[in-house]
Amino acid sequence: MLSILSFLTYFDTFQGGEVRRDADSKYAHVIVAGEGAAGNNAKALAAQAVLLTALGNSSPVKFSSATNGVIGKAAGAHGSASAFQAVHSDSGLVGAYIVVEGAHANQAISNVVGAFKSLKIADIEAVKKQAYNNALRAAAHSDNYAIERTSQLFQSQDKYIELIPGVTTSEVEAAAKKLASKLSVASYGNISEVPYVDSL
Repeated sequence: MLSILSFLTYFDTFQGGEVRRDADSKYAHVIVAGEGAAGNNAKALAAQAVLLTALGNSSPVKFSSATNGVIGKAAGAHGSASAFQAVHSDSGLVGAYIVVEGAHANQAISNVVGAFKSLKIADIEAVKKQAYNNALRAAAHSDNYAIERTSQLFQSQDKYIELIPGVTTSEVEAAAKKLASKLSVASYGNISEVPYVDSL
């Protein structure tokens, strides 16, 4: 899935677009993403770390289930969703990776996009604390969290982890708004019910 998203950030600028690949499967595997933080912007990476936590990352503990974040709930009973990011030096992607039974793809994906657009942070301090702890685990477990390790390597001075406690609600909600303003979709599997990007 990551390889078919490479064109979305060609030349380190967010291009947007859509890739669809049909395959014989019960499930649709879908990434819905928008423009995310650049690897050379520690402050934006810190806000994005909090955004990912608010949306619902996969659990940082091996073999445990995904968290019950807003996008996981939005995906419904027939699918699951976890926050996703791909960081490049001057641009990046942020969004959701969704696995859903093909027949329910339209509703699940539309609901997840709706969660992007309506995101409100009720308890920013709790979300920041969780994001900070997740980032510390990421720094200690590069096998599972290579992307976060890579994000840190882009920083020559301030590390994004150190900036997480200072992230504000408005910064996280602005990052969500930026994500939702121009979406891209990559899908694979039973995709007949996956909505086209221009309908989201």
